Amino acid sequence: MTTPFHRLFLNHPREVEESYLEHMGAASSFGFRLLGAAGFAFLHALVPGVAKTAASDRIKEMADELNGRARMARETRMREAGAIDPGL
Repeated sequence: MTTPFHRLFLNHPREVEESYLEHMGAASSFGFRLLGAAGFAFLHALVPGVAKTAASDRIKEMADELNGRARMARETRMREAGAIDPGL
């Protein structure tokens, strides 16, 4: 049985093969990068000729990174459920 503590703080970082602190750093990095992208979007809203693709470029880069992390998490969950044969 999974305790609420494990479910809220440990299970997901383990899925992406990180400790709690490593996951906190990675998630914080994404958050700060999103804030930067939001700043470029607001700047572009005020002055359309500035930062034309800066926000979307950053978001596309982050999407690629997140897709890799999501794939790793799915594979970890499947392996732990016995759905993947590690010998293959």
